Amino acid sequence: MRRFLAPLLVLMILATSCGGDSPDAAGLEDELDFLITAAEDIRGLTFIEPPTIVIVSSDDLADRFRRRLEEDLDPDEAFVTQRLFELLGLLDGSVDLLQAYTDLYTAATAGFYDFETDEMVVGGDDVLGPLTKTIVVHELIHALTDQHFGFGDKLEALVDEERYHEAAAIQALAEGDATYFQIAYLQTLPSSEQVDAVQESLAVDTSISDSLPAWFNEDLTWPYDAGFAFADHLITDLGISGLNQAYTLLPTTSEHIIHPNSYFTRQPPLQAALPEITLEGYEVVEEGEWGEWNLELYLLDGVDPGEAIVAATGWGGDQYRIYWNGSEVAFAYLFVGDTPRDAEEMAESLAASLRESMAIGSGPTTQRGTTFTPGADYAFIERDEAEVLLVAAGDPVIGSRLATQLQSALDSG
Repeated sequence: MRRFLAPLLVLMILATSCGGDSPDAAGLEDELDFLITAAEDIRGLTFIEPPTIVIVSSDDLADRFRRRLEEDLDPDEAFVTQRLFELLGLLDGSVDLLQAYTDLYTAATAGFYDFETDEMVVGGDDVLGPLTKTIVVHELIHALTDQHFGFGDKLEALVDEERYHEAAAIQALAEGDATYFQIAYLQTLPSSEQVDAVQESLAVDTSISDSLPAWFNEDLTWPYDAGFAFADHLITDLGISGLNQAYTLLPTTSEHIIHPNSYFTRQPPLQAALPEITLEGYEVVEEGEWGEWNLELYLLDGVDPGEAIVAATGWGGDQYRIYWNGSEVAFAYLFVGDTPRDAEEMAESLAASLRESMAIGSGPTTQRGTTFTPGADYAFIERDEAEVLLVAAGDPVIGSRLATQLQSALDSG
């Protein structure tokens, strides 16, 4: 999880990412009251305080959401992330990352629950259609769970502490919960309304997401898709009480979300400790855990999706660090596999991915890893038992220096 996206995560955790129209709130009190009761019944919780539902036009919703993003997202941090993504081959230099995220998330958001004001904001026009009803229910589920379990405060605290990987796991729990019961509510509607809701969702304009690399949309939908599967697994095994308990015994890694059995056993991540290295002319601007999902999505983008999933499944723990000198980025990443075999698979997949994605030469592969022939950029991969070290840099001299220092520190440690 990237630091500049942390405020977006706090906001988007409570947003419904699908299309649809909603009416003006005037004259809809009875219907909204009905939806409040329906949400309470289907979720098995009762509101502690009456929820506030704000219905605005679709245009007003987009304007409100865009203003929130522009206020919260830091352009300087976005630029560092953009340079990292360009280095890794995720962007080709033609995409303004901050603008792309702002446009994509604004277009994809049909409603959101603001836990700071306890308001559900839903956008639309003049009728409370079937899809809009499900969107209102989705936001009501967020309001219910926040009132009972206070996950909004927990999420914000994690972001303030820059524990973005853990925050992403809570995001998936909350979105999976709301999506599960949104679908459950949809199934209670007459079949004709179910068809209308599906058709309306399929008619959503996807021109913005279609114009961007596929990983943008995968990142946008992951909390809903993976979170839904996680919630479904908990409810199937333990009932709704098991899902409620998850807000007390929170998932802490994307691995917990992707592999619920690891959550059931409370499997902690393995310790990955990148040595503290001072890189002359550069400063550390961000560090933390990348996690199984980000690893699969970003670092393994250059290989077949099936291969990426297999390699990422061996994730046991990791740590990344981003160095920045004002114009160039250097990236260090330490992966710890569950077994040495997992590390071997990761090293091979990373090497194949970087060859495909980065501006580097092929490079010889040895028993411990791969030293790539420098092209415009630099990359280095080394495997030692269950650990894999990756170094990437826009300046080959700086990259080589960072890799040498990290190698030496890890060997002596």
